[in-house]
Amino acid sequence: MSTAQQITLSVPAIDCDHCKHTIESVLGKEPGVQAVEVSVAGKTVSLSFDPSATTLDHIEQVLAEEDYPVAK
Repeated sequence: MSTAQQITLSVPAIDCDHCKHTIESVLGKEPGVQAVEVSVAGKTVSLSFDPSATTLDHIEQVLAEEDYPVAK
């Protein structure tokens, strides 16, 4: 059984509650994603995911497709 991975991503495009709800909804539907919390003030996405079910690259790709690219 895999251990959940916790990560916080910097997403500068987050600027309102609509952004928050969109990201939480989209990532919440992804297989392997266990929890998502978006901070509008901090412009961050904190999440917990199962690395055997999804990858960080895939999560970043999903965010980019929604016009919320991750800052590197």
